[in-house]
Amino acid sequence: MQQSTWFTPEGLEDLLPPQAQKLEFYRRQLVDGFHLSGYDLVLPPLAEFTDSLLTGTARHMAVDTCRFTDQESGRMMGVRADMTPQVARIVSNRLKADGQISRLCYVGEVLKTRNNKAKGSRSPIQVGAELFGHDGIESDIEIIELMLESLKGINLNIKLSLGHVGIVDELIALAGLNDAQGSELIDILERKAIPEFDAFVAANISGAWTARFQQLISYCGNAADTIAKAQSEFSGLSVQMDAYLNHLAEMVQHLQATHASVDIHLDLADIRGFQYHTGIIFAAYSACGFLQPIAKGGRYDNIGADFGLALPATGFSLDLRGALDLLADVADNTDVVYAPCVSDADLQNKIEELKSQGIKVVKSYDLEQENGKKLSNQNGAWQLV
Repeated sequence: MQQSTWFTPEGLEDLLPPQAQKLEFYRRQLVDGFHLSGYDLVLPPLAEFTDSLLTGTARHMAVDTCRFTDQESGRMMGVRADMTPQVARIVSNRLKADGQISRLCYVGEVLKTRNNKAKGSRSPIQVGAELFGHDGIESDIEIIELMLESLKGINLNIKLSLGHVGIVDELIALAGLNDAQGSELIDILERKAIPEFDAFVAANISGAWTARFQQLISYCGNAADTIAKAQSEFSGLSVQMDAYLNHLAEMVQHLQATHASVDIHLDLADIRGFQYHTGIIFAAYSACGFLQPIAKGGRYDNIGADFGLALPATGFSLDLRGALDLLADVADNTDVVYAPCVSDADLQNKIEELKSQGIKVVKSYDLEQENGKKLSNQNGAWQLV
C-alpha cells in the first residue's frame, strides 16, 4: 500500500535519470577543469566529530549541522553542512602545508538541518576550490578567474558581484561604534534592511560619519564607476581603508582587462559571510536574472588556526544540484548494442572489446524484440548485425 512515508523529507529529493547523468557530466567537467589549473582533489568524510567540524570560523554552521552520537566512541558527530572547514582541517592538520601554497578542490553532498526553498535543496552537491598559503591580490585574482573559467566551461553566462568586508569593518572602527552597535549594524546590512539602517544611523552616529555611512549604501553598481566614486570620497580616512579600496580597484581593473565580456558589479555594503570572510568577497549570478548566486566565495585568512596552522586562504564553491536547471541538457549519443544472455567466453570478450571503445552494451532477455544493433553469432564469430 502506498504510504506518505515513502516520500523524502521536505528539501531532500531524488535525482532521476537523466538529471543524475546530467549532474555527473558537469561534475566531471568542473573537476577536470580544476585539475588542469593545478588543483588537487580531496574527498573529506561525510561525517566527523563536531569538535573539528564546528571549530573556528565553522561555529556559525552549528545550527545547520545534523548531529548524532557515534556508537563506537560515544562522542558527538555531525554530518557536514559545508565542506570548506573540512578542507581547511586537511591542509592544516593532515598535509601540514606550512610555508607553501596548496591548491585543493572537492566535490560532495552536504546536509543542512533547515529547509530554505529560496536557496534550493537541503542537500546541495557542493563543488569548490580553495587556495591556501598566499595572502596577496594575486591569489584572489586566481580564484575568481578559476570560478569564471569554470562557469564559462559549463556554458553559463554570468554577472560577477564584488565586495570587501573589511571596508564596513573599518568604517565601524573609525566611527567608534562599540561591539553591540557593530553587531547590530552587521545584522542590518546582512539583511539589506535599508529602513532599519537609516534608523540605526540616525540614532547611533553623528557628525561627518553620518554622511559616510549614507554614502556606503550608495556605493553599489557598475564596478569601475563605484570604486572610483568610493576612492574619491573615502580615501584618506585611514591607511587600512586606502589599502582595501586600492585592492578592489586593482581587482576591477584586472578583470575588466582580462574578462571584458563579464558584467562586473560592486557593492561595498555587501558583507555576506562576515562571520568568516576577512577580505574580498564575490559571487556569480546568472545573466538571465537568477536571484540566488550560482557560485560564491572570498578570502578567509587564518581559517586553520584552531587546527594548529593559521593559513591565508581564498576559495569558492557552487551548488551543482541547484544549478542544474540553468545548465543545458546533455544528449546521450552513445552507440547501443544488445547482447544475448548466453554462456560464451567469446561473447564476453566481444562485449568487453565494445565497451573499451565507448559503446554501451545492454544484456537482452529477448533479443528478437530489440530494435537496433545486436550481437549475433555468425559462423562461429560474434558480430554486429
